[in-house]
Amino acid sequence: MRDIEGLFSSRREVVLDTLKQARERGTLEWVRPLLEAFRDRPEEDIRAEIAGMLGALKISDAAAVLSDALDDPAFQEQQADIISFLWSCGFQMEDDLRLVVTCAVEGDFRCAVEALTWIEELEQVLDEQALLDALLAVRGAIEDTTNDDARLELFKSMLQALQRLERAQ
Repeated sequence: MRDIEGLFSSRREVVLDTLKQARERGTLEWVRPLLEAFRDRPEEDIRAEIAGMLGALKISDAAAVLSDALDDPAFQEQQADIISFLWSCGFQMEDDLRLVVTCAVEGDFRCAVEALTWIEELEQVLDEQALLDALLAVRGAIEDTTNDDARLELFKSMLQALQRLERAQ
């Protein structure tokens, strides 16, 4: 755990060395601290490097860590990024459908884009209630969104993707 603390150092070289360690021998215990560093670090190049690592995770259990962060108010500003990490890693689990849709309808344009991409990658949803909840949330967003809101077309596309999943059940 001591190595992980280097992510939060004020010394750039310590942070870069720590990121190198994370790339070489990172385990599941690194995922949450990497998310926290991504959220808290002001340096764009370091954030980009962390994003690259989080978007290429090969640890399947990391999906739960990303989902927990997506549901954590402390990461509200990073929701679009976290959804992007989920789909970049191939973590499309239907258990996250409600959460991803909620982030989309409550979030900004970028969050809606990332959510749409994630939903379009879903092959099936077996949980009928989760799918129904997602459909209702998106329909509500369409009704509540004004025509000049750029998210409206994204919500319509999201509805089509969800309806495709509904027909496939």
